[in-house]
Amino acid sequence: MENNNEYNARPRRRGLWAFIGYLSFGVLGILLGVFLVYGLCTYFFTEETEELPVETANGLLEETQIEPVSPGSGLPDIIELVMPAVVGVNKHVYISRFGEQSLQEIESGSGVIVSSDGYIITNQHVVENGDKITVLIPDKGRFEAELIGSDALTDLALLRIEASGLTDMAIGDSDKVRVGETAVAIGNPLGYFQQSVTAGIISAIGRQVRVPGSEYVYTFIQTDALVNPGNSGGPLVNIKGEIIGINTAKISLVGVEGIGLAIPSNTVKRVMNDLLEHGRVIRPHLGVVIDDWIDYSGLEPEKGVLIVDVDPASAAGQVGLIPGDIIVAIDGQDVLYLAQLFDRLFSYYPGDTVTVIYYRDGQRTEVAVTLGERPEFLPAQAEQEEVEPEPEEPADDLSE
Repeated sequence: MENNNEYNARPRRRGLWAFIGYLSFGVLGILLGVFLVYGLCTYFFTEETEELPVETANGLLEETQIEPVSPGSGLPDIIELVMPAVVGVNKHVYISRFGEQSLQEIESGSGVIVSSDGYIITNQHVVENGDKITVLIPDKGRFEAELIGSDALTDLALLRIEASGLTDMAIGDSDKVRVGETAVAIGNPLGYFQQSVTAGIISAIGRQVRVPGSEYVYTFIQTDALVNPGNSGGPLVNIKGEIIGINTAKISLVGVEGIGLAIPSNTVKRVMNDLLEHGRVIRPHLGVVIDDWIDYSGLEPEKGVLIVDVDPASAAGQVGLIPGDIIVAIDGQDVLYLAQLFDRLFSYYPGDTVTVIYYRDGQRTEVAVTLGERPEFLPAQAEQEEVEPEPEEPADDLSE
């Protein structure tokens, strides 16, 4: 009987080991399946979400993980970061009524803090002839501002308020601005809608527009970001949170929309530095009356700046430049129209020597010219919140 019991127990022991074996193979199969699925997901999804190079606002190819200028990388984060630097600027004048004088606010505009100790850039026409200038900083209150200096020819002014620890905005390089990149205009339209934001793109660069009342011609940045009355003096901002221009005007014609103009930031930097150091803008002087030159005959030059008249005692007169000469470059940089000549020369100071490349009777020639200093004068000024392009008239007195 005992032998029979031992014989009958053996199959049961073999069945137990078989069950354990099957269970082990099952668990191993499940684990292999999990690892296989994980590997496939990792392979496919990693390729789709891999960080690829993108084109940034300055035109360089960089990785998406560029150094951020804000806690996040989106436009709302950048705007939130720089918004406190945008202020309201108000001009007050004394008005007499019934034999008594009272100080009243007559114009509102915008400005941008460019230094944490209270320096503010705005438009000259916003503060012109004001008896008192105040600056409104949301959440901080109203401050009386000192006019450090202004420049009618570029329509820029520099203010200072007694404050410290302010949020300021960096000034970018307008020479790197590209058509099509994102642009944001921030300001106080109508003086009521504080720190309003409009977004668009850079529509054009190097835009030459004649502003009524001014004898000077500069290039402007054109944007379709909406600019309304009260936006004057506010910043045009890129996706890095940098000032690339100061909004100054819009084209005001029936049926025309989305043509705003901003003073390039490099012009702003030059004017600001001169006002801080000298209290005025110091300009070089070539001593010529000029006009745009365009020739469709196919002969050189096709474009340039025509000298209409020359002051014999000026820098140009002393080196032999004469009416009829066509300037095409300054120090190797092309000059294709009036505003470019002003821009090129504005990179220099009186006493600097530049190489002027010009055509005379079809022959390309160059001459070294030591620049003089432009005499001080103030042109008649007009309201520049809304401007209309003027027809080109030959031989305008745009002495440079």
